[in-house]
Order: sequence, then C-alpha cells, then structure tokens
Amino acid sequence: MPISLWVTVGLVAFLALPLLVSLVVARILGTIGRQVSELYEMEAWSSTPPTRALEDAGDEQPQEVATKRRAVIRLR
Repeated sequence: MPISLWVTVGLVAFLALPLLVSLVVARILGTIGRQVSELYEMEAWSSTPPTRALEDAGDEQPQEVATKRRAVIRLR
C-alpha cells in the first residue's frame, strides 16, 4: 500500500477515535445524570409527610375509647 493511504488511514483513525470515545463518555454521563435526577424526584416524594399525618397534626389529644370496663382507656 502506498504511504499516502497509510497517512490517510492514520489521520482518519486519529480523528475518529477521540470522537467515538467522547460519545461513549457523554452517554455514560447522561445516564448518570438521568439516574441522579430520578433519585432527587423520588426523594421529594418519599420525604413529604402523608396527608393523614397532616390532618392528625391538628388533634392535640387522641380520642377516648369507651370499653366494657368502667375506666376509659386513652389511645396513645
């Protein structure tokens, strides 16, 4: 093969290889970024208090429950 063909192949490989490597790295970083954003989204959902807890927060004392005994047992 002539030397000019080898130079052309080397030049193409020199330019194409970094391009392919950068595309692979960009894909990996994109996947990591997507997973991190999903974690932040799930954290927002998991850290909010349930709506029942917000409704119960207004009740300072639990309701009394009458039993067959004379004494009234208070739920805690």
